[in-house]
Amino acid sequence: SFRDTTHVSPTKGDWVGWVGRYDDIVQGREGQYRVRLMDNHKSGDCAYPGVEILPDDTIVTTTYGHWTAGQPPYIVSVRLKLSELDQKAASQKKQPVSPK
Repeated sequence: SFRDTTHVSPTKGDWVGWVGRYDDIVQGREGQYRVRLMDNHKSGDCAYPGVEILPDDTIVTTTYGHWTAGQPPYIVSVRLKLSELDQKAASQKKQPVSPK
């Protein structure tokens, strides 16, 4: 997971996850899809996350950001499973998926 720093993106400045293969990174490809984990409300001030994969394949990622408009930043954790994201991504081709 990371802060989206692309120049043109509906998730620019938000906390996102990337799903793909190592070879996609090596070859400079986009991968399978990106996932908006949370909408950041202050011009990219977010997301220096840690990511952990638990024994049951749950992904836990934690970072700070401005998740509530007009409020100071705070820390959140998101738990998700890749299998659930894959299902949502299949139904929402070409758009960022939300783990909610």
